[in-house]
Order: sequence, then C-alpha cells, then structure tokens
Amino acid sequence: MLVPEADAVTLWVPGMTHGTLGFSEVARISLSGDAAAVAQAGRAMIDALPQVAYGGAVAGARVLVALPAARVLRKTLAYPAAVEEDLRSTLAYDLDRLTPFKADEVYFDAVVVGRNSQTNEIRVDWAAARKTVVDQACRQAESWGAMVVGVTPESPARLAATSGSTLNLLPASMRPDTAKSRRRRLWMPLALVVVAALVATALPIWQKRETAIALMQIVDQARAQADASDALRRQFDEAIGDYNLALQRKYAFPATVQVVEDVTRLLPDDTWLTQFELKTTARGKDHRREILLRGESANAGRLVALLEESNLFEQAAPRSPTTKIQPGPGEIFELGAQLKPLTPPPLLPVLGAPDSAALPMTAPDSASSVLPPPIGTAAGTEQAAGKPNATLAPAAVQPGKAPVAASSPALAAPDRQPDINATPARPQPAAPANAPAQPLTPDVPDDY
Repeated sequence: MLVPEADAVTLWVPGMTHGTLGFSEVARISLSGDAAAVAQAGRAMIDALPQVAYGGAVAGARVLVALPAARVLRKTLAYPAAVEEDLRSTLAYDLDRLTPFKADEVYFDAVVVGRNSQTNEIRVDWAAARKTVVDQACRQAESWGAMVVGVTPESPARLAATSGSTLNLLPASMRPDTAKSRRRRLWMPLALVVVAALVATALPIWQKRETAIALMQIVDQARAQADASDALRRQFDEAIGDYNLALQRKYAFPATVQVVEDVTRLLPDDTWLTQFELKTTARGKDHRREILLRGESANAGRLVALLEESNLFEQAAPRSPTTKIQPGPGEIFELGAQLKPLTPPPLLPVLGAPDSAALPMTAPDSASSVLPPPIGTAAGTEQAAGKPNATLAPAAVQPGKAPVAASSPALAAPDRQPDINATPARPQPAAPANAPAQPLTPDVPDDY
C-alpha cells in the first residue's frame, strides 16, 4: 500500500501478527529532493516487491494507493431502499449537493453498510476525491513501475481493522484486468461442459423437428383465421360508427329552429336583438354550441336569469358591461350562453349480428317522419311494406336466441325459427301520396 503525504510517500506491506492482519511500514521516500533521485528511489522500492506473472509475462507489483483523510470527502448517507438497484446514478445526481466541486471533477464510490426494515431505508458509506489528486497519485506509482489496482480512502490501520475496504475511488475503466487469464483457465472447461449439455438437450428437439414444423403450420393457419375475424370485426365496428356519426352530430344539441323559438319566447317584449349568433366550438373531442345575443332591453340584468330558467341553455353570463342609452331607460347588453347537450337516443341491436354490436341510434319523434328507420329493424321492414306510421322501436329479441335478419319471414312470428336458406322477395314500398320522400334502402345481402 502506497500512502502519499505532503512531503513523502510511505510503503506499507500486509502481514499476519498473532493471527491478525496488520500493515507495517517498510519504506519511506522523501519528495523534497531531486526529482531524478526520487524517481530512482521509487523504482528501487517497487522492484523490491514481489512481481506478478500472467500467462508468462511479468507485470509490476500490485499496489493500493491510500489517500490521506484530508484529501477525501467521506459521509454516511441515508436513502430509500428503492434506490439501491441504481445507487451510483442516484449519487451522481446528488454530487452538486454533496461536494463543493462539479460532477466531472471528482471520483466517487459508495457501498451499502446497513438497512432499516422499519423505515425502509439504507445507510450508504460514500467517499469522493478530486480527479487531480487521484490521477497524480496513480501516475506517480505507475512511473515507479507499480500496477495500481485501486484507490482507497482508508488508512493502513483502519484497513487492517476492517479486514479490507470495499470502497475504490479508481474508476472501473482504469482498473487493470489482472484476473483475465485466470478466468480464461476457469471458464474454458466450464464452457465445454455447457456445450456438451446443450448438445444433449438439443438432440431430442432436433429429432422432433418435423412434428414441430407441422404444429407451427397449424398455428399459422389459426392465426390467419383469427386475423381475418379481427379484420371483419373492425370493418363492422367502423361501419356502425360511420352510420351513427351523422345521428350523433345531429341530435347532440337542440335544433337551430328550436333555439330561435326558445329565445323568442324567453325574451320580454321590451327587449329586441340586433345580433343573434349561434356557433360551435371544439376542444379536442368535445364539441360545444354557444349563442351570443346583442341588443337593447329595458332591464338587461334579468335576461341572465331568464336564460338560466330555460331547459336549453346553461352557463349564461354577460360578455361585456351593459351600457345605458342616453336619453331613455334602455340598456345595451351582450349575453352568452351554452346549449345543454341532449341525451343521445338509445341504440338498436343489430339483427343478425353478435349481441355486443349495436346499430344506429333511433331518431327523436320530431324527426321520425323525415329520417328512415335504421336498416335491420322491424320498423324498417314495416315501412318498406307500405306502413309509413311504423315506430322506430327496436325489434324484440328473445333471450338466448340470435337476432333475426330484417328480410326474414320470422318477423311476423318471433317464436318461429327463420329458414336461413330461403331467399324471400323484397316487397316494393307503396308510399302514400302525401308521405315525404324516403331515402332508398341499400340492397344489403342477408349474410353481410
């Protein structure tokens, strides 16, 4: 162990005294003399130590540099137990707090010395030193022919008392791989044993190769069928979503005519509008409809309460201060309110489809005479047969039975199972003279 001091370097050698490990000082070199003489004395001191041979090559003596306590920062820290797996990264983030130096100016190391299961914390022995101090000590030892295997913050006496230190301030990239040949001699026979075990394990698998290939083909066919089913399911869901989109947009808020009628009914006779604005705003996937009213009124303050009492509006509030009309008792106002969203119409089950699917929403009563009933409902069949007053209620489906297709004769008798092989003729609608024009129903195959 080399211990650099302010004006000298001492060499300590381990030994056993009465069965106890200890270090004794065997040499001391003063650094105050001539540099060449100091270097010569250092080389002579290192050459006197036992040399280490690896693979026929003789390496320098292995030494451990012990930094004085004055050149090392050392603390005992407490951290949550969760950071133990990545302790070095956690300490690297805290270097600015733990040291007065920058993170790239120090070497550090840490080891867990205690655990508290009650508080779920760990105690960490942490030490750090400036890079200039560590690099200078390593260069000095290497210039004398020594091989530095580590830099410890422990003194020789403390190192002997603790039976070795696990703190090493020397970075991993600078530590010599002295055990490389030893590991090679150890792992080579082990690798041969592992290869033999792998061959013995893989041989039965290779003999079963044909069976495995056949099973893989079956799995591939099943996967292809599953992918086809998923594609049909996605196509079906997209078709339902596209069909429902128009009704969702149309019946999400009250109609414009109804809004105008309600505003006309709410405003008192001494109020008239100079501007009526109805607009739609979108925030992400949310759509909102707002109205903006500008005009004159004898009492603009009560208009907010009138709008709040309505079933169509909410969050009514003035958008600007009211202005008195001079001369006269009137006031100029500007109000805004949001339309309350309507409850979506209920979904109808898709006839002839799985129970989890649902077809378009039923239209409200106000639009039942204009919009055609959804495809696949009993109402659509009755209307196609010339019954314009058919309701939009979904066809009854008995529990435990699959929904019946719209073109099936079983609609007339729900308890009777339909003939799936029959292809009934589609009746042509006989529309009354005063009935509104109905959109054409597409000729959808029964097995779609």
